[in-house]
Amino acid sequence: MHFAVRAVELSKQYAIYRKPADRLIELFTRRVRHSVFPALRDVTFEVEQGETIGIVGQNGAGKSTLLKLLCGVAQPTSGSLESRGTISSILELGTGFHPEFSGRDNAALNAAILGLSPAEIRRRLPDILNFSELGAFLDRPVKTYSSGMYMRLAFSVAVNVDPDILVIDEALAVGDGHFQKKCMDKIRQFQEQGKTILFCSHALYYVTQICRRTLWLDQGRVMRYGPSVDVVHEYETFLLKRDREPATALVAAERPPSPVRFREVTVCDSSGRPRDSFARGDDVHIRLRIEADSPKQPIHVLIGVNRSADDLQCFAVGTHGDGLHPFSGKRAYEVVVKLLELPLTRGEYDVVAFVGDENAMTVFDRRDLHPGFSVMGERFEVGLVDVKHDWRLEPAGSEMAGAVGR
Repeated sequence: MHFAVRAVELSKQYAIYRKPADRLIELFTRRVRHSVFPALRDVTFEVEQGETIGIVGQNGAGKSTLLKLLCGVAQPTSGSLESRGTISSILELGTGFHPEFSGRDNAALNAAILGLSPAEIRRRLPDILNFSELGAFLDRPVKTYSSGMYMRLAFSVAVNVDPDILVIDEALAVGDGHFQKKCMDKIRQFQEQGKTILFCSHALYYVTQICRRTLWLDQGRVMRYGPSVDVVHEYETFLLKRDREPATALVAAERPPSPVRFREVTVCDSSGRPRDSFARGDDVHIRLRIEADSPKQPIHVLIGVNRSADDLQCFAVGTHGDGLHPFSGKRAYEVVVKLLELPLTRGEYDVVAFVGDENAMTVFDRRDLHPGFSVMGERFEVGLVDVKHDWRLEPAGSEMAGAVGR
Protein backbone atom coordinates (compact mmCIF):
# COMPACT_ATOMS: atom_id res chain seq x y z
CA MET A 1 0.00 0.00 0.00
CA HIS A 2 1.38 3.43 -1.00
CA PHE A 3 1.33 6.30 1.44
CA ALA A 4 -0.79 9.42 0.92
CA VAL A 5 0.79 11.48 3.71
CA ARG A 6 4.11 10.98 5.46
CA ALA A 7 5.63 13.12 8.22
CA VAL A 8 9.14 12.51 9.54
CA GLU A 9 10.37 14.36 12.64
CA LEU A 10 8.12 17.28 11.70
CA SER A 11 8.47 20.39 13.88
CA LYS A 12 6.98 23.87 13.81
CA GLN A 13 8.02 26.78 16.03
CA TYR A 14 6.52 30.24 16.32
CA ALA A 15 8.32 33.36 17.49
CA ILE A 16 6.34 35.14 20.22
CA TYR A 17 6.92 38.90 20.66
CA ARG A 18 5.66 40.80 23.71
CA LYS A 19 5.09 43.92 21.59
CA PRO A 20 4.82 44.43 17.80
CA ALA A 21 7.70 46.91 17.95
CA ASP A 22 10.02 44.20 19.30
CA ARG A 23 10.02 42.51 15.91
CA LEU A 24 11.38 45.65 14.24
CA ILE A 25 13.91 46.29 17.02
CA GLU A 26 15.17 42.74 16.72
CA LEU A 27 15.56 43.15 12.96
CA PHE A 28 17.80 46.21 13.32
CA THR A 29 19.74 45.33 16.50
CA ARG A 30 20.10 41.57 15.79
CA ARG A 31 19.35 40.98 19.46
CA VAL A 32 16.76 38.36 20.26
CA ARG A 33 13.59 39.90 21.68
CA HIS A 34 11.24 36.96 21.30
CA SER A 35 10.46 33.62 22.91
CA VAL A 36 9.91 30.41 20.96
CA PHE A 37 6.68 28.43 21.11
CA PRO A 38 7.03 24.82 19.82
CA ALA A 39 3.65 24.04 18.24
CA LEU A 40 4.85 20.67 16.89
CA ARG A 41 7.81 18.59 18.09
CA ASP A 42 9.29 15.74 16.04
CA VAL A 43 5.98 14.39 14.77
CA THR A 44 6.31 11.21 12.72
CA PHE A 45 3.44 9.26 11.17
CA GLU A 46 2.23 7.84 7.86
CA VAL A 47 -1.22 7.66 6.27
CA GLU A 48 -1.96 5.04 3.65
CA GLN A 49 -3.86 5.90 0.49
CA GLY A 50 -7.61 5.46 1.02
CA GLU A 51 -7.29 5.54 4.81
CA THR A 52 -9.34 7.73 7.17
CA ILE A 53 -7.26 9.04 10.05
CA GLY A 54 -8.56 10.81 13.15
CA ILE A 55 -6.57 13.52 14.93
CA VAL A 56 -7.41 14.21 18.57
CA GLY A 57 -5.96 16.25 21.41
CA GLN A 58 -6.72 19.14 23.70
CA ASN A 59 -6.89 22.73 22.50
CA GLY A 60 -3.35 23.88 21.79
CA ALA A 61 -2.06 20.34 21.19
CA GLY A 62 -0.92 21.18 17.64
CA LYS A 63 -3.71 19.60 15.60
CA SER A 64 -4.57 22.66 13.51
CA THR A 65 -0.89 23.48 13.04
CA LEU A 66 -0.30 20.02 11.59
CA LEU A 67 -3.18 20.39 9.15
CA LYS A 68 -1.99 23.87 8.10
CA LEU A 69 1.41 22.42 7.29
CA LEU A 70 -0.21 19.66 5.25
CA CYS A 71 -2.31 22.16 3.30
CA GLY A 72 0.65 24.48 2.65
CA VAL A 73 -0.78 27.34 4.71
CA ALA A 74 2.35 27.26 6.90
CA GLN A 75 5.87 25.90 6.43
CA PRO A 76 7.65 23.53 8.83
CA THR A 77 10.61 24.67 10.89
CA SER A 78 12.31 21.29 10.52
CA GLY A 79 11.57 17.76 9.40
CA SER A 80 9.70 16.68 6.29
CA LEU A 81 6.07 16.35 5.24
CA GLU A 82 5.07 14.67 1.97
CA SER A 83 1.67 14.21 0.38
CA ARG A 84 0.53 12.55 -2.82
CA GLY A 85 -2.49 13.86 -4.70
CA THR A 86 -4.65 16.95 -4.63
CA ILE A 87 -5.70 18.26 -1.22
CA SER A 88 -8.97 19.94 -0.33
CA SER A 89 -9.36 21.33 3.19
CA ILE A 90 -11.78 22.87 5.64
CA LEU A 91 -9.71 24.74 8.20
CA GLU A 92 -10.82 27.81 10.15
CA LEU A 93 -14.31 28.93 9.18
CA GLY A 94 -14.21 31.47 6.40
CA THR A 95 -10.63 30.76 5.33
CA GLY A 96 -10.32 31.86 1.73
CA PHE A 97 -13.68 33.66 1.68
CA HIS A 98 -13.93 37.32 0.74
CA PRO A 99 -16.46 38.91 3.11
CA GLU A 100 -17.85 41.28 0.47
CA PHE A 101 -18.36 38.60 -2.19
CA SER A 102 -21.52 36.53 -2.38
CA GLY A 103 -21.59 32.86 -1.46
CA ARG A 104 -21.87 31.98 -5.16
CA ASP A 105 -18.79 34.05 -6.06
CA ASN A 106 -16.80 32.70 -3.12
CA ALA A 107 -17.64 29.13 -4.11
CA ALA A 108 -16.28 29.75 -7.61
CA LEU A 109 -13.22 31.55 -6.22
CA ASN A 110 -12.41 28.72 -3.79
CA ALA A 111 -12.84 26.12 -6.51
CA ALA A 112 -10.35 28.04 -8.64
CA ILE A 113 -7.90 28.24 -5.74
CA LEU A 114 -8.17 24.47 -5.35
CA GLY A 115 -7.08 24.05 -8.97
CA LEU A 116 -10.26 23.70 -11.02
CA SER A 117 -10.25 25.12 -14.54
CA PRO A 118 -12.97 27.59 -15.63
CA ALA A 119 -14.72 24.79 -17.52
CA GLU A 120 -14.63 22.48 -14.46
CA ILE A 121 -15.94 25.27 -12.23
CA ARG A 122 -18.92 25.85 -14.55
CA ARG A 123 -19.64 22.11 -14.55
CA ARG A 124 -19.34 21.56 -10.80
CA LEU A 125 -20.68 24.83 -9.41
CA PRO A 126 -24.36 23.73 -9.50
CA ASP A 127 -23.51 20.63 -7.42
CA ILE A 128 -21.55 22.76 -4.95
CA LEU A 129 -24.38 25.24 -4.50
CA ASN A 130 -27.09 22.57 -4.27
CA PHE A 131 -25.16 20.63 -1.64
CA SER A 132 -24.82 23.75 0.55
CA GLU A 133 -28.64 24.22 0.72
CA LEU A 134 -28.14 27.97 1.27
CA GLY A 135 -30.87 29.01 -1.17
CA ALA A 136 -31.31 32.77 -1.47
CA PHE A 137 -28.31 33.36 0.82
CA LEU A 138 -26.01 32.29 -2.01
CA ASP A 139 -26.38 35.75 -3.56
CA ARG A 140 -25.76 37.63 -0.31
CA PRO A 141 -22.31 38.70 1.00
CA VAL A 142 -20.74 36.03 3.19
CA LYS A 143 -20.10 38.64 5.88
CA THR A 144 -23.81 38.23 6.68
CA TYR A 145 -23.44 34.45 7.15
CA SER A 146 -23.61 32.62 10.46
CA SER A 147 -20.83 30.18 11.39
CA GLY A 148 -23.06 27.29 10.32
CA MET A 149 -23.61 28.85 6.89
CA TYR A 150 -19.86 29.38 6.49
CA MET A 151 -19.32 25.72 7.22
CA ARG A 152 -21.99 24.63 4.75
CA LEU A 153 -20.36 26.59 1.94
CA ALA A 154 -16.80 25.55 2.83
CA PHE A 155 -17.71 21.87 3.12
CA SER A 156 -19.69 21.96 -0.12
CA VAL A 157 -16.72 23.32 -2.05
CA ALA A 158 -14.22 20.96 -0.40
CA VAL A 159 -16.12 17.75 -1.16
CA ASN A 160 -17.25 18.65 -4.67
CA VAL A 161 -13.86 19.42 -6.26
CA ASP A 162 -12.97 15.68 -6.27
CA PRO A 163 -9.81 15.82 -4.12
CA ASP A 164 -7.51 12.87 -3.45
CA ILE A 165 -7.05 13.97 0.17
CA LEU A 166 -9.76 15.65 2.24
CA VAL A 167 -8.70 17.54 5.39
CA ILE A 168 -11.42 18.45 7.93
CA ASP A 169 -10.61 20.53 11.01
CA GLU A 170 -13.55 20.52 13.47
CA ALA A 171 -15.88 21.84 10.77
CA LEU A 172 -18.91 19.69 11.65
CA ALA A 173 -19.18 21.17 15.13
CA VAL A 174 -21.15 24.20 13.92
CA GLY A 175 -23.58 22.46 11.57
CA ASP A 176 -27.17 21.54 12.38
CA GLY A 177 -28.18 17.92 12.77
CA HIS A 178 -29.54 17.57 9.22
CA PHE A 179 -26.43 18.94 7.56
CA GLN A 180 -24.10 17.00 9.86
CA LYS A 181 -25.74 13.78 8.68
CA LYS A 182 -25.42 14.92 5.09
CA CYS A 183 -21.72 15.61 5.64
CA MET A 184 -21.18 12.23 7.30
CA ASP A 185 -22.92 10.50 4.37
CA LYS A 186 -20.57 12.32 2.00
CA ILE A 187 -17.56 11.26 4.05
CA ARG A 188 -18.76 7.64 3.87
CA GLN A 189 -19.08 8.03 0.10
CA PHE A 190 -15.50 9.33 -0.08
CA GLN A 191 -14.33 6.32 1.89
CA GLU A 192 -16.06 3.96 -0.53
CA GLN A 193 -14.31 5.77 -3.41
CA GLY A 194 -10.91 5.17 -1.83
CA LYS A 195 -10.21 8.79 -0.87
CA THR A 196 -7.82 9.67 1.95
CA ILE A 197 -9.35 11.66 4.82
CA LEU A 198 -7.75 13.40 7.80
CA PHE A 199 -10.49 14.13 10.32
CA CYS A 200 -9.65 16.40 13.26
CA SER A 201 -12.39 16.59 15.88
CA HIS A 202 -13.27 16.74 19.57
CA ALA A 203 -16.31 14.56 18.80
CA LEU A 204 -14.70 11.27 19.81
CA TYR A 205 -17.77 9.25 18.85
CA TYR A 206 -17.37 10.34 15.22
CA VAL A 207 -13.65 9.60 15.36
CA THR A 208 -14.20 6.01 16.51
CA GLN A 209 -16.97 5.45 13.96
CA ILE A 210 -15.30 6.68 10.78
CA CYS A 211 -11.52 6.52 11.41
CA ARG A 212 -9.49 3.33 11.20
CA ARG A 213 -6.52 4.84 13.05
CA THR A 214 -6.15 7.92 15.21
CA LEU A 215 -3.24 10.24 15.98
CA TRP A 216 -3.23 11.69 19.50
CA LEU A 217 -1.25 14.90 19.97
CA ASP A 218 -0.45 16.62 23.25
CA GLN A 219 1.73 19.74 23.59
CA GLY A 220 2.94 19.24 20.03
CA ARG A 221 4.11 15.64 20.52
CA VAL A 222 2.68 12.32 19.36
CA MET A 223 1.26 10.49 22.38
CA ARG A 224 -0.03 7.51 20.42
CA TYR A 225 -0.87 6.50 16.86
CA GLY A 226 -2.89 3.34 16.36
CA PRO A 227 -6.38 1.77 16.15
CA SER A 228 -9.02 4.43 16.88
CA VAL A 229 -10.87 2.55 19.62
CA ASP A 230 -7.65 1.99 21.58
CA VAL A 231 -6.31 5.52 21.13
CA VAL A 232 -9.62 7.21 21.95
CA HIS A 233 -10.04 5.08 25.09
CA GLU A 234 -6.53 6.01 26.26
CA TYR A 235 -7.17 9.68 25.45
CA GLU A 236 -10.47 9.67 27.38
CA THR A 237 -8.72 8.06 30.36
CA PHE A 238 -6.08 10.79 30.19
CA LEU A 239 -8.78 13.48 30.20
CA LEU A 240 -10.55 11.85 33.16
CA LYS A 241 -7.34 11.78 35.21
CA ARG A 242 -6.58 15.38 34.28
CA ASP A 243 -10.03 16.57 35.32
CA ARG A 244 -9.78 14.79 38.66
CA GLU A 245 -6.51 16.49 39.57
CA PRO A 246 -6.97 19.63 41.68
CA ALA A 247 -6.59 22.64 39.41
CA THR A 248 -4.18 25.36 40.43
CA ALA A 249 -5.37 28.94 40.73
CA LEU A 250 -3.33 29.87 37.66
CA VAL A 251 -4.93 27.21 35.48
CA ALA A 252 -8.40 28.19 36.72
CA ALA A 253 -7.68 31.82 35.93
CA GLU A 254 -6.57 30.99 32.39
CA ARG A 255 -9.61 28.83 31.63
CA PRO A 256 -12.15 30.89 29.62
CA PRO A 257 -15.59 31.31 31.23
CA SER A 258 -18.29 29.04 29.88
CA PRO A 259 -21.60 30.48 28.64
CA VAL A 260 -23.40 27.51 30.25
CA ARG A 261 -22.23 25.78 33.42
CA PHE A 262 -23.27 23.39 36.16
CA ARG A 263 -24.03 24.83 39.56
CA GLU A 264 -24.74 21.49 41.20
CA VAL A 265 -24.91 17.79 40.34
CA THR A 266 -26.53 15.61 43.01
CA VAL A 267 -27.34 11.89 43.23
CA CYS A 268 -30.76 11.34 44.85
CA ASP A 269 -33.20 8.57 45.60
CA SER A 270 -36.68 8.36 44.10
CA SER A 271 -38.05 10.79 46.71
CA GLY A 272 -35.49 13.44 45.77
CA ARG A 273 -33.30 13.12 48.89
CA PRO A 274 -29.50 13.12 48.35
CA ARG A 275 -28.14 9.61 48.68
CA ASP A 276 -24.94 7.77 47.81
CA SER A 277 -25.77 4.11 48.48
CA PHE A 278 -28.36 1.96 46.70
CA ALA A 279 -29.45 -1.63 46.38
CA ARG A 280 -29.38 -3.27 42.98
CA GLY A 281 -32.64 -2.55 41.17
CA ASP A 282 -33.27 0.76 42.94
CA ASP A 283 -34.19 3.90 41.03
CA VAL A 284 -31.35 6.44 40.98
CA HIS A 285 -32.10 10.08 40.19
CA ILE A 286 -29.46 12.58 39.04
CA ARG A 287 -30.42 16.21 39.70
CA LEU A 288 -28.67 18.91 37.67
CA ARG A 289 -28.75 22.62 38.36
CA ILE A 290 -27.58 24.55 35.29
CA GLU A 291 -26.96 28.26 34.74
CA ALA A 292 -26.80 29.97 31.34
CA ASP A 293 -25.63 33.47 30.49
CA SER A 294 -28.22 33.78 27.72
CA PRO A 295 -31.73 32.26 27.70
CA LYS A 296 -31.42 32.07 23.89
CA GLN A 297 -28.67 29.43 24.05
CA PRO A 298 -30.15 25.96 23.40
CA ILE A 299 -28.51 23.17 25.40
CA HIS A 300 -28.44 19.40 25.65
CA VAL A 301 -27.45 17.33 28.66
CA LEU A 302 -25.67 13.95 28.83
CA ILE A 303 -25.11 11.75 31.89
CA GLY A 304 -22.58 8.92 31.91
CA VAL A 305 -21.91 6.29 34.57
CA ASN A 306 -18.45 4.67 34.82
CA ARG A 307 -17.17 1.98 37.14
CA SER A 308 -14.82 3.68 39.59
CA ALA A 309 -12.31 0.84 39.79
CA ASP A 310 -11.24 0.97 36.15
CA ASP A 311 -13.13 3.86 34.48
CA LEU A 312 -15.10 1.34 32.43
CA GLN A 313 -17.98 3.14 30.73
CA CYS A 314 -21.18 1.45 31.86
CA PHE A 315 -23.73 3.53 29.95
CA ALA A 316 -24.71 7.06 29.03
CA VAL A 317 -28.05 8.78 28.45
CA GLY A 318 -28.56 12.14 26.80
CA THR A 319 -31.35 14.45 25.73
CA HIS A 320 -29.90 14.67 22.21
CA GLY A 321 -29.57 10.91 21.81
CA ASP A 322 -33.11 10.41 23.11
CA GLY A 323 -34.46 12.77 20.46
CA LEU A 324 -35.55 15.51 22.86
CA HIS A 325 -35.57 19.15 21.86
CA PRO A 326 -32.79 21.21 23.43
CA PHE A 327 -33.63 23.24 26.52
CA SER A 328 -33.83 26.99 25.98
CA GLY A 329 -35.59 30.13 27.20
CA LYS A 330 -34.20 30.29 30.73
CA ARG A 331 -31.11 31.40 32.60
CA ALA A 332 -31.45 28.67 35.24
CA TYR A 333 -32.56 25.06 34.81
CA GLU A 334 -33.17 22.17 37.17
CA VAL A 335 -33.11 18.88 35.29
CA VAL A 336 -33.64 15.40 36.73
CA VAL A 337 -32.83 12.19 34.90
CA LYS A 338 -34.37 9.06 36.43
CA LEU A 339 -32.33 5.89 36.02
CA LEU A 340 -34.98 3.24 36.61
CA GLU A 341 -34.33 -0.15 38.22
CA LEU A 342 -30.58 0.21 37.88
CA PRO A 343 -29.19 -3.28 37.08
CA LEU A 344 -25.57 -2.57 38.06
CA THR A 345 -23.82 -5.10 40.27
CA ARG A 346 -22.07 -4.39 43.58
CA GLY A 347 -19.39 -1.68 43.44
CA GLU A 348 -18.68 2.04 43.26
CA TYR A 349 -19.65 4.14 40.25
CA ASP A 350 -18.71 7.59 38.98
CA VAL A 351 -21.20 10.03 37.49
CA VAL A 352 -20.03 12.26 34.63
CA ALA A 353 -22.33 15.11 33.53
CA PHE A 354 -21.96 17.14 30.35
CA VAL A 355 -23.89 20.17 29.12
CA GLY A 356 -23.46 21.07 25.45
CA ASP A 357 -24.86 23.06 22.57
CA GLU A 358 -27.93 22.38 20.47
CA ASN A 359 -26.06 19.78 18.37
CA ALA A 360 -24.52 18.01 21.38
CA MET A 361 -21.13 18.63 19.76
CA THR A 362 -19.60 21.50 21.75
CA VAL A 363 -19.20 20.81 25.47
CA PHE A 364 -19.84 23.91 27.61
CA ASP A 365 -19.18 22.34 30.99
CA ARG A 366 -18.47 19.02 32.66
CA ARG A 367 -18.86 17.80 36.21
CA ASP A 368 -17.44 14.56 37.69
CA LEU A 369 -18.67 12.88 40.87
CA HIS A 370 -15.97 10.42 41.98
CA PRO A 371 -17.47 8.24 43.25
CA GLY A 372 -21.05 9.25 42.54
CA PHE A 373 -22.77 6.35 44.28
CA SER A 374 -22.29 2.75 45.33
CA VAL A 375 -24.42 -0.35 44.79
CA MET A 376 -24.57 -2.67 47.78
CA GLY A 377 -24.90 -6.44 47.73
CA GLU A 378 -24.42 -9.45 49.98
CA ARG A 379 -22.14 -11.41 47.65
CA PHE A 380 -19.47 -10.93 45.03
CA GLU A 381 -20.83 -10.94 41.50
CA VAL A 382 -19.10 -11.41 38.18
CA GLY A 383 -19.71 -8.84 35.49
CA LEU A 384 -21.19 -5.37 35.32
CA VAL A 385 -24.96 -5.84 35.24
CA ASP A 386 -27.44 -8.24 36.74
CA VAL A 387 -29.69 -9.58 34.00
CA LYS A 388 -33.10 -10.88 35.03
CA HIS A 389 -33.11 -14.56 34.20
CA ASP A 390 -34.63 -17.91 34.98
CA TRP A 391 -33.31 -21.49 34.92
CA ARG A 392 -35.42 -24.36 33.70
CA LEU A 393 -34.52 -28.02 33.36
CA GLU A 394 -36.35 -29.70 30.51
CA PRO A 395 -36.33 -33.39 29.69
CA ALA A 396 -34.62 -34.23 26.42
CA GLY A 397 -37.20 -35.48 23.95
CA SER A 398 -36.67 -38.45 21.72
CA GLU A 399 -36.38 -36.23 18.69
CA MET A 400 -33.62 -34.15 20.30
CA ALA A 401 -31.80 -37.30 21.44
CA GLY A 402 -31.92 -38.65 17.93
CA ALA A 403 -30.53 -35.36 16.56
CA VAL A 404 -27.59 -35.51 18.98
CA GLY A 405 -26.81 -39.06 17.81
CA ARG A 406 -26.68 -38.13 14.14
